[in-house]
Amino acid sequence: MTNQLGILSGSTDGWQEGVGLPGEEDHERASRDLALGSLREELSLITNAENLVVLAGSGASLGIGDQTGLSKPPSMWSLWAEVQELESFKTVKSQLNVDAVNNGNFEHVLSDAQTRQAITPDDTDLKTFINEAESIVLANCSFIRESSDLETHELFLRKVARRSTRLQRTQIFTTNYDLAFETAARRARFNVIDGFGYGGQDFDGSSFDLDYVRRRPHEPLALEPSVFHLLKLHGSVDWDSNDGIVQKIYGGGRPTNPVLIYPSSAKYQLSYQQPYFEFMSRFQIALRQPDVGLIIVGFGFNDEHLSAPIEAAIRSNVGL
Repeated sequence: MTNQLGILSGSTDGWQEGVGLPGEEDHERASRDLALGSLREELSLITNAENLVVLAGSGASLGIGDQTGLSKPPSMWSLWAEVQELESFKTVKSQLNVDAVNNGNFEHVLSDAQTRQAITPDDTDLKTFINEAESIVLANCSFIRESSDLETHELFLRKVARRSTRLQRTQIFTTNYDLAFETAARRARFNVIDGFGYGGQDFDGSSFDLDYVRRRPHEPLALEPSVFHLLKLHGSVDWDSNDGIVQKIYGGGRPTNPVLIYPSSAKYQLSYQQPYFEFMSRFQIALRQPDVGLIIVGFGFNDEHLSAPIEAAIRSNVGL
Protein backbone atom coordinates (compact mmCIF):
# COMPACT_ATOMS: atom_id res chain seq x y z
CA MET A 1 0.00 0.00 0.00
CA THR A 2 2.96 2.31 0.54
CA ASN A 3 3.65 2.77 -3.17
CA GLN A 4 0.03 3.63 -3.83
CA LEU A 5 0.08 6.24 -1.07
CA GLY A 6 3.21 7.75 -2.57
CA ILE A 7 1.48 7.97 -5.93
CA LEU A 8 -1.65 9.37 -4.31
CA SER A 9 0.28 12.19 -2.69
CA GLY A 10 2.22 13.05 -5.83
CA SER A 11 5.46 12.84 -3.86
CA THR A 12 7.26 10.27 -1.72
CA ASP A 13 7.19 12.35 1.50
CA GLY A 14 8.83 9.60 3.49
CA TRP A 15 7.41 6.81 1.33
CA GLN A 16 9.44 5.19 -1.43
CA GLU A 17 7.82 4.87 -4.84
CA GLY A 18 8.69 2.10 -7.26
CA VAL A 19 12.36 2.07 -8.24
CA GLY A 20 14.04 0.60 -11.26
CA LEU A 21 13.95 -3.18 -11.40
CA PRO A 22 17.17 -5.19 -11.82
CA GLY A 23 17.92 -5.60 -15.50
CA GLU A 24 15.18 -3.18 -16.53
CA GLU A 25 15.70 -1.67 -19.96
CA ASP A 26 15.36 2.07 -20.63
CA HIS A 27 12.17 1.62 -22.65
CA GLU A 28 10.68 -0.52 -19.87
CA ARG A 29 11.54 2.13 -17.29
CA ALA A 30 10.03 4.83 -19.51
CA SER A 31 6.81 2.80 -19.90
CA ARG A 32 6.61 2.27 -16.15
CA ASP A 33 7.15 5.96 -15.42
CA LEU A 34 4.47 6.85 -17.95
CA ALA A 35 2.03 4.44 -16.28
CA LEU A 36 2.81 5.85 -12.83
CA GLY A 37 2.32 9.37 -14.13
CA SER A 38 -1.06 8.46 -15.62
CA LEU A 39 -2.10 6.76 -12.40
CA ARG A 40 -1.04 9.78 -10.34
CA GLU A 41 -3.06 12.08 -12.59
CA GLU A 42 -6.12 9.83 -12.39
CA LEU A 43 -5.92 9.56 -8.60
CA SER A 44 -5.56 13.33 -8.36
CA LEU A 45 -8.79 13.76 -10.34
CA ILE A 46 -10.57 11.27 -8.07
CA THR A 47 -9.45 12.85 -4.80
CA ASN A 48 -10.34 16.34 -6.03
CA ALA A 49 -13.89 15.40 -7.02
CA GLU A 50 -16.66 17.42 -5.41
CA ASN A 51 -17.68 14.30 -3.48
CA LEU A 52 -15.13 11.72 -2.35
CA VAL A 53 -16.26 8.27 -1.16
CA VAL A 54 -13.99 5.61 0.34
CA LEU A 55 -15.05 2.02 0.91
CA ALA A 56 -12.66 0.16 3.23
CA GLY A 57 -12.95 -3.60 3.78
CA SER A 58 -11.16 -6.04 6.04
CA GLY A 59 -7.97 -5.81 3.99
CA ALA A 60 -7.53 -2.24 5.18
CA SER A 61 -6.88 -3.53 8.70
CA LEU A 62 -4.90 -6.72 8.07
CA GLY A 63 -1.53 -4.96 8.08
CA ILE A 64 -1.96 -3.41 11.52
CA GLY A 65 0.44 -4.61 14.19
CA ASP A 66 1.81 -3.34 17.46
CA GLN A 67 5.10 -3.23 19.31
CA THR A 68 4.22 -6.18 21.55
CA GLY A 69 3.26 -8.47 18.70
CA LEU A 70 0.36 -9.74 20.81
CA SER A 71 -2.43 -7.70 19.27
CA LYS A 72 -3.23 -8.14 15.61
CA PRO A 73 -6.30 -8.12 13.37
CA PRO A 74 -8.02 -11.44 12.74
CA SER A 75 -8.48 -13.14 9.42
CA MET A 76 -11.40 -15.41 8.63
CA TRP A 77 -9.03 -18.35 8.93
CA SER A 78 -7.83 -17.34 12.40
CA LEU A 79 -11.43 -16.91 13.55
CA TRP A 80 -12.29 -20.32 12.17
CA ALA A 81 -9.31 -21.87 13.97
CA GLU A 82 -10.68 -20.63 17.31
CA VAL A 83 -14.26 -21.63 16.52
CA GLN A 84 -13.18 -25.21 15.78
CA GLU A 85 -11.80 -25.52 19.31
CA LEU A 86 -15.12 -24.64 20.96
CA GLU A 87 -16.78 -27.48 22.82
CA SER A 88 -20.11 -26.11 21.62
CA PHE A 89 -18.92 -26.49 18.00
CA LYS A 90 -17.92 -30.10 18.58
CA THR A 91 -21.39 -30.69 20.03
CA VAL A 92 -23.30 -29.32 17.01
CA LYS A 93 -20.79 -30.20 14.28
CA SER A 94 -22.75 -33.24 13.14
CA GLN A 95 -25.83 -31.03 12.56
CA LEU A 96 -24.03 -28.57 10.31
CA ASN A 97 -23.45 -28.60 6.56
CA VAL A 98 -20.60 -31.01 5.87
CA ASP A 99 -19.14 -29.03 2.95
CA ALA A 100 -19.09 -25.77 4.93
CA VAL A 101 -17.30 -27.48 7.82
CA ASN A 102 -14.81 -29.35 5.61
CA ASN A 103 -14.02 -26.19 3.62
CA GLY A 104 -13.39 -24.24 6.81
CA ASN A 105 -15.76 -21.48 5.73
CA PHE A 106 -16.61 -19.71 8.99
CA GLU A 107 -19.21 -17.47 7.37
CA HIS A 108 -21.08 -20.41 5.85
CA VAL A 109 -20.89 -22.42 9.08
CA LEU A 110 -22.31 -19.54 11.14
CA SER A 111 -25.01 -18.93 8.51
CA ASP A 112 -25.98 -22.60 8.59
CA ALA A 113 -26.14 -22.62 12.39
CA GLN A 114 -28.30 -19.49 12.45
CA THR A 115 -30.69 -20.95 9.88
CA ARG A 116 -31.07 -24.20 11.81
CA GLN A 117 -31.51 -22.35 15.08
CA ALA A 118 -34.30 -20.25 13.54
CA ILE A 119 -36.08 -23.48 12.55
CA THR A 120 -35.53 -25.08 15.95
CA PRO A 121 -35.46 -22.14 18.41
CA ASP A 122 -35.44 -24.50 21.41
CA ASP A 123 -32.11 -26.05 20.39
CA THR A 124 -29.90 -24.72 23.18
CA ASP A 125 -26.77 -26.35 21.76
CA LEU A 126 -27.02 -24.35 18.54
CA LYS A 127 -27.80 -21.18 20.47
CA THR A 128 -24.77 -21.68 22.70
CA PHE A 129 -22.50 -22.27 19.71
CA ILE A 130 -23.76 -19.17 17.88
CA ASN A 131 -23.29 -16.98 20.97
CA GLU A 132 -19.78 -18.27 21.60
CA ALA A 133 -18.77 -17.94 17.93
CA GLU A 134 -20.04 -14.36 17.84
CA SER A 135 -18.15 -13.61 21.07
CA ILE A 136 -14.94 -14.78 19.38
CA VAL A 137 -15.55 -12.31 16.55
CA LEU A 138 -16.14 -9.45 18.99
CA ALA A 139 -13.07 -10.27 21.09
CA ASN A 140 -10.74 -10.65 18.12
CA CYS A 141 -11.91 -7.44 16.46
CA SER A 142 -11.24 -5.43 19.64
CA PHE A 143 -7.51 -5.48 18.87
CA ILE A 144 -6.70 -1.77 18.58
CA ARG A 145 -4.41 -0.62 21.41
CA GLU A 146 -2.38 2.50 22.13
CA SER A 147 0.60 0.48 20.91
CA SER A 148 -1.06 -0.29 17.55
CA ASP A 149 0.86 0.94 14.52
CA LEU A 150 -1.60 3.07 12.53
CA GLU A 151 0.89 5.13 10.52
CA THR A 152 -0.60 3.97 7.22
CA HIS A 153 -4.13 4.87 8.33
CA GLU A 154 -2.97 8.29 9.49
CA LEU A 155 -1.23 8.96 6.18
CA PHE A 156 -4.26 7.73 4.25
CA LEU A 157 -6.49 10.19 6.14
CA ARG A 158 -4.09 13.03 5.34
CA LYS A 159 -4.34 12.17 1.64
CA VAL A 160 -8.11 11.72 1.32
CA ALA A 161 -9.70 13.65 4.20
CA ARG A 162 -7.63 16.84 4.34
CA ARG A 163 -9.33 18.51 1.39
CA SER A 164 -10.38 22.04 0.58
CA THR A 165 -13.40 23.07 2.64
CA ARG A 166 -15.00 24.20 -0.64
CA LEU A 167 -15.48 20.49 -1.41
CA GLN A 168 -17.82 18.10 0.36
CA ARG A 169 -16.50 16.22 3.37
CA THR A 170 -14.90 12.87 2.54
CA GLN A 171 -17.16 9.96 3.41
CA ILE A 172 -15.36 6.83 4.60
CA PHE A 173 -17.59 3.75 4.65
CA THR A 174 -16.12 0.66 6.26
CA THR A 175 -17.28 -2.88 6.90
CA ASN A 176 -14.74 -3.23 9.73
CA TYR A 177 -15.81 -3.38 13.37
CA ASP A 178 -12.44 -2.23 14.71
CA LEU A 179 -11.46 1.27 15.86
CA ALA A 180 -8.55 1.80 13.45
CA PHE A 181 -9.93 4.88 11.69
CA GLU A 182 -11.18 6.48 14.91
CA THR A 183 -7.83 5.99 16.64
CA ALA A 184 -5.83 7.15 13.62
CA ALA A 185 -8.05 10.25 13.38
CA ARG A 186 -7.42 11.10 17.04
CA ARG A 187 -3.67 10.74 16.62
CA ALA A 188 -3.63 12.81 13.42
CA ARG A 189 -5.96 15.43 14.98
CA PHE A 190 -8.90 14.92 12.65
CA ASN A 191 -12.49 15.47 13.70
CA VAL A 192 -14.83 12.59 12.94
CA ILE A 193 -18.55 12.87 12.20
CA ASP A 194 -19.79 9.34 12.95
CA GLY A 195 -23.49 9.66 13.77
CA PHE A 196 -23.05 10.24 17.50
CA GLY A 197 -22.89 14.02 17.50
CA TYR A 198 -20.08 15.95 19.19
CA GLY A 199 -18.94 13.41 21.73
CA GLY A 200 -22.51 12.18 22.20
CA GLN A 201 -23.52 8.72 23.31
CA ASP A 202 -26.75 7.98 21.41
CA PHE A 203 -26.79 7.38 17.67
CA ASP A 204 -28.66 9.99 15.63
CA GLY A 205 -28.41 9.79 11.86
CA SER A 206 -29.26 13.47 11.48
CA SER A 207 -25.93 14.37 13.09
CA PHE A 208 -24.27 13.61 9.73
CA ASP A 209 -25.81 16.87 8.56
CA LEU A 210 -23.89 18.83 11.22
CA ASP A 211 -20.36 20.13 10.78
CA TYR A 212 -17.41 21.70 12.58
CA VAL A 213 -17.04 25.48 12.30
CA ARG A 214 -14.19 27.64 13.56
CA ARG A 215 -15.13 30.94 15.21
CA ARG A 216 -12.51 33.66 15.68
CA PRO A 217 -13.05 37.21 16.99
CA HIS A 218 -13.78 39.73 14.23
CA GLU A 219 -13.66 37.05 11.52
CA PRO A 220 -16.46 35.30 9.61
CA LEU A 221 -17.28 31.72 10.49
CA ALA A 222 -15.16 29.20 8.60
CA LEU A 223 -15.45 25.45 8.16
CA GLU A 224 -12.84 23.54 10.14
CA PRO A 225 -10.39 21.61 7.93
CA SER A 226 -9.47 17.95 8.53
CA VAL A 227 -13.00 16.68 9.11
CA PHE A 228 -14.48 13.52 7.58
CA HIS A 229 -17.54 11.31 7.88
CA LEU A 230 -17.09 7.74 9.15
CA LEU A 231 -19.95 5.32 8.50
CA LYS A 232 -19.51 1.79 9.85
CA LEU A 233 -21.72 -0.35 7.65
CA HIS A 234 -21.56 -3.50 9.81
CA GLY A 235 -21.37 -1.92 13.26
CA SER A 236 -18.56 -1.32 15.72
CA VAL A 237 -16.96 -3.01 18.73
CA ASP A 238 -17.78 0.04 20.87
CA TRP A 239 -21.51 0.14 20.08
CA ASP A 240 -24.12 -1.23 22.48
CA SER A 241 -27.88 -1.60 22.16
CA ASN A 242 -30.00 -0.44 25.07
CA ASP A 243 -33.79 -0.69 24.67
CA GLY A 244 -33.44 -0.28 20.92
CA ILE A 245 -31.13 2.74 21.22
CA VAL A 246 -27.61 2.40 19.83
CA GLN A 247 -25.07 3.89 22.22
CA LYS A 248 -21.32 4.37 22.02
CA ILE A 249 -19.24 3.01 24.88
CA TYR A 250 -16.37 5.20 26.01
CA GLY A 251 -13.37 4.21 28.10
CA GLY A 252 -12.68 0.81 26.53
CA GLY A 253 -15.70 -1.03 27.97
CA ARG A 254 -17.29 -4.08 26.34
CA PRO A 255 -20.88 -3.92 25.02
CA THR A 256 -23.55 -6.02 26.68
CA ASN A 257 -25.62 -6.22 23.49
CA PRO A 258 -23.14 -5.68 20.64
CA VAL A 259 -24.36 -3.87 17.54
CA LEU A 260 -22.63 -5.90 14.83
CA ILE A 261 -23.57 -7.62 11.61
CA TYR A 262 -21.65 -10.85 12.05
CA PRO A 263 -20.15 -12.66 9.04
CA SER A 264 -23.11 -14.69 7.78
CA SER A 265 -25.64 -14.76 4.98
CA ALA A 266 -27.92 -12.54 7.10
CA LYS A 267 -25.77 -9.50 6.27
CA TYR A 268 -28.01 -8.43 3.41
CA GLN A 269 -31.23 -8.49 5.46
CA LEU A 270 -29.67 -6.91 8.55
CA SER A 271 -28.18 -4.07 6.52
CA TYR A 272 -31.72 -2.75 6.03
CA GLN A 273 -32.37 -2.38 9.75
CA GLN A 274 -31.33 0.63 11.80
CA PRO A 275 -28.70 1.89 12.31
CA TYR A 276 -27.27 0.07 9.28
CA PHE A 277 -30.08 1.29 7.04
CA GLU A 278 -28.98 4.89 7.66
CA PHE A 279 -25.47 4.05 6.43
CA MET A 280 -26.68 2.03 3.44
CA SER A 281 -28.98 4.86 2.38
CA ARG A 282 -26.16 7.39 2.55
CA PHE A 283 -23.83 4.99 0.70
CA GLN A 284 -26.26 4.66 -2.20
CA ILE A 285 -26.98 8.41 -2.27
CA ALA A 286 -23.24 9.19 -2.23
CA LEU A 287 -22.62 7.01 -5.28
CA ARG A 288 -25.32 8.85 -7.24
CA GLN A 289 -23.82 12.33 -6.81
CA PRO A 290 -23.00 14.15 -10.09
CA ASP A 291 -19.26 14.52 -9.39
CA VAL A 292 -18.02 11.71 -7.16
CA GLY A 293 -14.69 9.96 -6.79
CA LEU A 294 -14.69 6.41 -5.41
CA ILE A 295 -11.70 4.72 -3.77
CA ILE A 296 -12.03 1.08 -2.68
CA VAL A 297 -9.38 -0.47 -0.46
CA GLY A 298 -9.21 -3.94 1.08
CA PHE A 299 -12.69 -4.95 -0.07
CA GLY A 300 -13.15 -8.28 -1.89
CA PHE A 301 -16.64 -7.62 -3.36
CA ASN A 302 -18.08 -10.65 -1.57
CA ASP A 303 -20.86 -8.63 0.07
CA GLU A 304 -23.65 -8.43 -2.49
CA HIS A 305 -25.49 -5.65 -0.65
CA LEU A 306 -22.43 -3.40 -1.18
CA SER A 307 -21.30 -4.64 -4.58
CA ALA A 308 -24.72 -4.14 -6.19
CA PRO A 309 -24.95 -0.36 -5.53
CA ILE A 310 -21.40 0.10 -6.85
CA GLU A 311 -22.17 -1.84 -10.03
CA ALA A 312 -25.38 0.14 -10.51
CA ALA A 313 -23.51 3.43 -10.08
CA ILE A 314 -20.84 2.38 -12.58
CA ARG A 315 -23.55 1.67 -15.14
CA SER A 316 -25.71 4.75 -14.58
CA ASN A 317 -23.63 7.58 -13.06
CA VAL A 318 -21.54 9.27 -15.74
CA GLY A 319 -20.12 11.55 -13.03
CA LEU A 320 -18.52 8.66 -11.12
